[in-house]
Amino acid sequence: MSESTSPDLHHVTEWQVSRAAATAAGGMVAAKHPAAAEAGAAVLRNGGNAVDAIVAAAFATGVAEPWMSGIGGGGYMVIKGPWTNASVVSFPMIAPRGASPDMFPLTSGAGDPGLFGWPAVVDNANLHGPRSAAVPGVVAGLSLALSRFGTRPLADLIAPALRLAADGVPVTWHTTLIQAKDLATMRRYPETARIFLDRSGYPLVTIEQTSPAIMRQPDLAATLDAIATHGPRAFYEGPIAEAIVNHLSDAGAPWSLKDLTHYEATISDPLAIEYNGQWLHTVGGATGGTTLVESLLLLDELNVRALDPSSPEAIHRTAQAFRQAFADRFAWLADAEYIDAPLAVLADRAYAAERAASFAPDRLGPVRAGDARRMGISHGLGVSVPDYGPSSTNQMADGSTTHLCAIDRDGLSVSLTQTLLSVWGSRVTIPGTGILLNNGMMWFDPEPGRPNSVAGGKRPLSNMAPALLSGEDGAVTVAFGSSGGRKIMNCHAQLVQHIVDASMGIQEALEAPRIDASTADLILSSRLPQSTIAALAAMGHRVSPRDERLLTGDFASPVAISRTPSGLLTGAADPWYFPACAVGVE
Repeated sequence: MSESTSPDLHHVTEWQVSRAAATAAGGMVAAKHPAAAEAGAAVLRNGGNAVDAIVAAAFATGVAEPWMSGIGGGGYMVIKGPWTNASVVSFPMIAPRGASPDMFPLTSGAGDPGLFGWPAVVDNANLHGPRSAAVPGVVAGLSLALSRFGTRPLADLIAPALRLAADGVPVTWHTTLIQAKDLATMRRYPETARIFLDRSGYPLVTIEQTSPAIMRQPDLAATLDAIATHGPRAFYEGPIAEAIVNHLSDAGAPWSLKDLTHYEATISDPLAIEYNGQWLHTVGGATGGTTLVESLLLLDELNVRALDPSSPEAIHRTAQAFRQAFADRFAWLADAEYIDAPLAVLADRAYAAERAASFAPDRLGPVRAGDARRMGISHGLGVSVPDYGPSSTNQMADGSTTHLCAIDRDGLSVSLTQTLLSVWGSRVTIPGTGILLNNGMMWFDPEPGRPNSVAGGKRPLSNMAPALLSGEDGAVTVAFGSSGGRKIMNCHAQLVQHIVDASMGIQEALEAPRIDASTADLILSSRLPQSTIAALAAMGHRVSPRDERLLTGDFASPVAISRTPSGLLTGAADPWYFPACAVGVE
């Protein structure tokens, strides 16, 4: 709608959506579901630290919002104390060892939008079903983080999730919507439908607040009890592991017990850069963290902070930075243990300066990945999504991911992203265990001969980018992250702009209008000035304004916690994601 035809807002009722921030001094947990945030906050109240709290919240969130994450998925965690270096705990989903580049035969026709622009696969076998599942890492990762950085027994931190699974979670309209959106696919998998739909195969619905429908998961409660009693290896060895492998292999997935028994989470250094006086700590490698860092380096070179953030000039430069980072991502990023990946170049300021210098100031030109020779790449493989950019028709659906943050009274800070990838993951629940498995194989390019093609034991290119900001004294100032698939990276770069460059409060930063350039369209908040949107269209951007109040998830959905030097904590949550919340502890 142009300015000349837009209604006079004084004569139109407007639905205002916002969320009040939470404040506390004794600790804070932010999550995408209240039950998860409260589980973590209870740990802080009882003297646990931020890692203890995040582990409890992470197990709980897999029960309370099972469509987003759970013990059948994977993730990454960034941890930093006020006087210690940051660490990354990695527990990604990994391809089973029997996976091969040709395991997903391609079919003719356009690629499925749910496949991020990859070629379409016969029967969508990489999108849902047994062959779409990758080896999960959540149990290993949370347990490793706890053993290295936590203080409480694993069984104590699993207990809230176990109670939620056994007693059930009240169903809200949001739960009903998530079930309804995927109803046709869920019904194809009897065990998943049995657990999460009603007896007639329809979504669970709460009619009256006083008597809500309850989503119970007794088989999952038994599995969690086994892990609490026998430790994390109970997931990767013994009856649970055998049930997973037998069910998948009987259905034609290339799994063996070794895929689970040999799984290991790891601890490493973060990918860190300085941005306008703050340090960003995130995950590196074949993740969203590498693309986030490249985006911020490009924004720094373009000096976007000197412009009015809602101006056409600022958004044009920002969109160009995001498109360059995505072009490089699609061309070159993959598991560096399997193939050359220019990780150092993509996080290098000199490379960012070269690319920024090529951008036109008044129009959107062709989007090209960096030259192979400049990147130090000699493998000669083709690039994924070669036509990414304004002329492309590829659209990329967002995924099912959750994010949690925790900061305790001593300043120990944690940012955790975990996922099943798509909503409801593979839609495969292992009978007798309650374990809903991820569809992590969807992150691979199904076409052989590309950097991110399928290979046994390989990590797929993931979107997760949990992050922390710290000041010159080393103390964390902000923990943040989001769900939203490929939209995560653009969201996080803009949050850094809002917090660091514009000095916004944390809730204000989360609510500020954003853009997303992870698809061919330039998606913009309809709250941006109409004159700005028109100017961007004239520059060659394929603009697509979106009204966040329609709750259709057009942008990534963040939560965050900020901390002042005096220790005051402020928790913030996406106002357009109904269940998200932050809980503080005095």
